[in-house]
Amino acid sequence: MANLAAVITAAKTPIKVQEVEIGKPGPHELLVKNEVIAFNPVEFKIARLAIFPIQYPAILGSSFGGTVEAVGSQVSSFRVGDKVAASKNFSAVGTQYGAYQRYTVVGEDTTSKVPEGIDVAIPTSLLGNLPTIVALFTGRAGLDKPSFDGPVSAKDKKVLVYGGSSSFGSLSVQYVKQAGYTVVTTSSPPHWDFVSKLGAVAVVDHKQEHGALVKALVAEGPYDLIVDSISFPNTVAVTAEVVAAQGGGKLYTLQPAFGPETLPEGVTRVFESWSSTMDNDLRSWAFTTYLPQGLSGGKIIPLPIEKIEGGLDGVSDALDRLQKGVSGVKLIVDPWE
Repeated sequence: MANLAAVITAAKTPIKVQEVEIGKPGPHELLVKNEVIAFNPVEFKIARLAIFPIQYPAILGSSFGGTVEAVGSQVSSFRVGDKVAASKNFSAVGTQYGAYQRYTVVGEDTTSKVPEGIDVAIPTSLLGNLPTIVALFTGRAGLDKPSFDGPVSAKDKKVLVYGGSSSFGSLSVQYVKQAGYTVVTTSSPPHWDFVSKLGAVAVVDHKQEHGALVKALVAEGPYDLIVDSISFPNTVAVTAEVVAAQGGGKLYTLQPAFGPETLPEGVTRVFESWSSTMDNDLRSWAFTTYLPQGLSGGKIIPLPIEKIEGGLDGVSDALDRLQKGVSGVKLIVDPWE
């Protein structure tokens, strides 16, 4: 069986589809025959802007799903033939771990079984952000985990998630609401219907003029936690002012400032590679309990999914779309087309 991959040979160079070796799973790893590859915004930043140093040639991508083709010698939770969705571990090094190919190696600790009757594309579309969400909100910010076992008691805390129609923001709003917290978010009007179903008590139009937007967000506060799921300079300028308006504090972001930045006095941008900070117990809960239970019980609402045609040749098109800006939809490809 041949393995094709979308390979980037050097920083900022075009992606080429070529034949590569099929990786062999280690003791605690699986080999997955991919049926779905999902795209995350950070991937165009690595491919097009080279924002992080990586080894070349590289096979990018972190979210994929399909059928288990082989299992390592010490794997006990999965077997050949299982339908799974998986996420590349932050610390994994080697082209065999990249999602942009037909066969990918992944650790069993970042793999989730797909519930019966659920399209594999749905959990795959969520896994690019799930580790970051769990690590940030629960691992770092200390919020309780959601539970689907019964009614959740309401907590006297309010959270602002800026960017509720993004893939990170939409799952974050649900996660925080499911844990019993009050959530406020933002969206442009075309996505209000979708975002309003996620559980936020208020959805603020982020297309407003800067001053009006800040005023509207401040009016919905004060907030115990503010997270900017977009983290571009223009959004940080807004969310930082909201933090400042309530006396200063921390602004949690998904990326660092890639240049000189002046924040209001008393405001601190907090950024880490969030998924790498999650402990083993929290990771296990996210992949084996939260995601399967949330999907099988209809408790998690995924973004609408849009398939890019052309198989692995469509990877470049997907990255172009991400670079131009994608909201309210999750892009995927089928590597076997």
